[in-house]
Amino acid sequence: MAVTFTTSAGSDGGVQSSYALELTAALEGQFADIADNSVSTFVNETGAVLAYGGLGVVNTAGSVGNSVKTIAATTDTVAGVVALTYVDETATDSNSRPGVKDDQAVNVLSKGVVAVYCVEAVNLTDAVRVYHAADTGVTSGSFAGRFAATAAANKTAVLSGARWVSKTSAAGIALLELNGPDFSLTADT
Repeated sequence: MAVTFTTSAGSDGGVQSSYALELTAALEGQFADIADNSVSTFVNETGAVLAYGGLGVVNTAGSVGNSVKTIAATTDTVAGVVALTYVDETATDSNSRPGVKDDQAVNVLSKGVVAVYCVEAVNLTDAVRVYHAADTGVTSGSFAGRFAATAAANKTAVLSGARWVSKTSAAGIALLELNGPDFSLTADT
């Protein structure tokens, strides 16, 4: 059987023998590689779906010590990025992002390289910023927990212990290297 490469994906069912010339970019929360990653298990006790690829912080309102939620303030304690796992592929949050259902285990990456969504173009030398509040008036898709390069007063914070390892020419998936667990947040005011 010959393998061919085309501009469209292979057909459904059976053994795939044709592949797209350009693969789909990584998904939010997907590991870039498996070298030296530190992943911890937390629990989603938010009452809602916790999106993959968002910045996860300690959920002090949870009933267990390893409860995690999406960042909501610059005073939150950063746990890491919610890692993509295929626990339930049908679960989506209020912004239609796939994620982990309430009361399920959550993998959180604190050290390693992970794919995240940046709401704008990003360069390797840009500061890593994260939205702690939604900012729909500035850029599309700037939900709490998503990343940026430009400050948005009272809506973003600089995340220390992280750096960009890929760049984008517009909003989209970028690779973020985390070097936790000693993260800190500095509010953009």
